[in-house]
Amino acid sequence: MSWSEQALALARKLSCSIDNNIYLPFIVNGLQCGIVQRDFLSLFKERLQLFDVSENHVKLIETNSTEKRSELLNQFFRDLRDEESVSTLKGWRNETYSVFKDHFQSELLFDLERTACPIIGCKSYGVHMNGFVRKGGEILMWVGKRSPTKSRCPGLYDNTVAGGISSGYGVWETLCKEGEEEASIPLHIMSRAVPVGMLCYTIVNQYGTSPEVMFVYDLELPAEFIPKNADGEVAGFELMSLSDLKELIVTDKFKPNCAGVVLDFLIRHGYIAPDDTPHYVEILNLLRSPHPF
Repeated sequence: MSWSEQALALARKLSCSIDNNIYLPFIVNGLQCGIVQRDFLSLFKERLQLFDVSENHVKLIETNSTEKRSELLNQFFRDLRDEESVSTLKGWRNETYSVFKDHFQSELLFDLERTACPIIGCKSYGVHMNGFVRKGGEILMWVGKRSPTKSRCPGLYDNTVAGGISSGYGVWETLCKEGEEEASIPLHIMSRAVPVGMLCYTIVNQYGTSPEVMFVYDLELPAEFIPKNADGEVAGFELMSLSDLKELIVTDKFKPNCAGVVLDFLIRHGYIAPDDTPHYVEILNLLRSPHPF
């Protein structure tokens, strides 16, 4: 398989097609804010005092209070966690994501434990950063390797800084927090980070369905700076050439969505060109695919 074909396969992992025959809309306050796999329907049918479940939808019984919705949904998933009946919930984080009416930071519908989000297929948001240096006219990038104790993708390569945006946090605030915790990047250096766009995709895996928006930043780090993890979530960092990274991101050693961020960096910096990459257009389109709702 050529590198272009491998890169296309990676991009397709980040843009799973949604078969409407195996999904139902998840409705809150009259609005679709998620998609539920039919395999999960029995969970909701057991709580008919909370959910209206039909052949057309799964709907939270009406409440006009954001706080009440959050309370009901999180208690529902806590009960499932305690029953140990859903493997997706084994990595419970005690951290919530905000689910919005339309787009990021629009009207808040509810806050939900992040490990439960793939079960109802709601949109989540994150921020990832490429930290790179220039040495001898060459660009090198710092990549992290996830701790072997992480509940998701242990031991895989990751971006320099990456994190989901928790309830109540903004993009920049999250980036600074994660930069300090994951890589010990001080604010006076992080302040040089540049927003360069976003990735938009839908992942379907053993945990459920995850429509995600990932805000992307680039940061040129001082040549002498060495990132050091401070929260135990990163086993270490490696400084890699772009040629090595190009080959690494299309393997199963790199967390797929983080590999997509590096792939986007390589494209934006002209390291991958359309003449050399037959699937260039399709790859670009897949990295920014519309969500299913």
